Amino acid sequence: MAKTKKLPLVAICGRPNVGKSTLFNRLTGKSRAIVHDEEGITRDRFFGEARWEKHRFRLVDTGGIIEHPDDNVSQQMQAQVDAALNEARVIIFVVDGQQAITRVDREVRDRLFKYSKPVLLAVNKLDNDAITEANQYEFYELGLGDPFPISSGHGLGIDPLRDAIVKHLPELGDVPEEEEEPEDGRIRVAIVGKPNVGKSSFINALVNEDRTIVDDKPGTTRDAIDIDFTWNDKEYILIDTAGLRKKAGIKQKVEHYSVSRSLRAVRRADVCLVMIDSTEGMSEQDKRIIGYARENGTAMVLVWTKWDLIEDKARRFKAIDSELNLKMAQIHFVPYLTISNVSRQRLFSVFEYIDRVHEQTKKRIPTADLNRFIDEVKIRHKPPSQKGKFAKILYATQAGIKPTTFVLFVNQKRLFHFSYMRFLENQLREKYGFEGVPIHIELREGKPRE
Repeated sequence: MAKTKKLPLVAICGRPNVGKSTLFNRLTGKSRAIVHDEEGITRDRFFGEARWEKHRFRLVDTGGIIEHPDDNVSQQMQAQVDAALNEARVIIFVVDGQQAITRVDREVRDRLFKYSKPVLLAVNKLDNDAITEANQYEFYELGLGDPFPISSGHGLGIDPLRDAIVKHLPELGDVPEEEEEPEDGRIRVAIVGKPNVGKSSFINALVNEDRTIVDDKPGTTRDAIDIDFTWNDKEYILIDTAGLRKKAGIKQKVEHYSVSRSLRAVRRADVCLVMIDSTEGMSEQDKRIIGYARENGTAMVLVWTKWDLIEDKARRFKAIDSELNLKMAQIHFVPYLTISNVSRQRLFSVFEYIDRVHEQTKKRIPTADLNRFIDEVKIRHKPPSQKGKFAKILYATQAGIKPTTFVLFVNQKRLFHFSYMRFLENQLREKYGFEGVPIHIELREGKPRE
């Protein structure tokens, strides 16, 4: 089941294009939510963590509240907003300080009164003293107390807003300085694949709620969404990403942001679930996505989705095996399984694969053992030569994990053909495993320094 953090939740809401995501990024101190002039960029609930003085809290950015949601995606967006406001302890209502109060602003105000929770009115886009003096007092009309004049883009007026937020929150003690991505024991799992392959449906089936918006229209998910999840007493962060389409298929500027966030999710993940539609063959785009994860050294599990739509399952499974051997023999080390989000078949088996592969990402080979093994390999299979000059491996060491990297000190790099490098990688895997983990082998000329 999903696990909710104990930190109190603060929700940001308002009509579209008033600067909610910019404020989210400002309060969290990270450019995590996509910011764009186009309306309706934020669709799902987007969570982050913020801290101020002796307080820590979760922050949620919501989709813009609209008057008449008349399509499936818009209706799900509004349901996501309601879910966030129901859970929140404090609500930040953002309005555009450069525009007059709109009918939608008043409707949002009326809607917020029903929650009986502290509401802080943030009047955004007040970028200079003249605009602030002229416009901020108009918003007293909304009846929400003193408005907070801010400029999310320029960072003006943010500290008084933070002070007002934490007045309604419990004090959790001094907040230690942490890295941008703290090692907190949770396994970060990026869920990647082409559009409409079932990434968001997979998460919703796991948590048994409409946590992310699902629609038949490709491109519904636009940002990378972090979701806390617990299974068998182990904690994970599931990262739902936008579908990765071919570069030629990216028409809108916002799609470039979405793809960029998805690729970043691959880089910061411990394990990638690469989702492939089992009703289709492996496409060139599937291969590109796998190749990107491999280049970045991110561990992988291949997940073939929509298995409930396959009639002859034994035949299709055999075809998948043949397809992988034919099209991507270089990823023979990556495990795979088939699932159905509809029937929930093997849904939670995915975590057995994630755990198994994640353990392999932490594996370190002692230098002495590694060099003994390399000596054995050289005896069994003589290194290549060119014009009577033999390639020599002088010394080997494992330089790091995540990505798993080995450094070989050699006499001349040019003597090492890629086929021999592939042979060495296969020998390492045969001896030490590294299931699902890309191995990078770096060649350096000369002996290592003492």
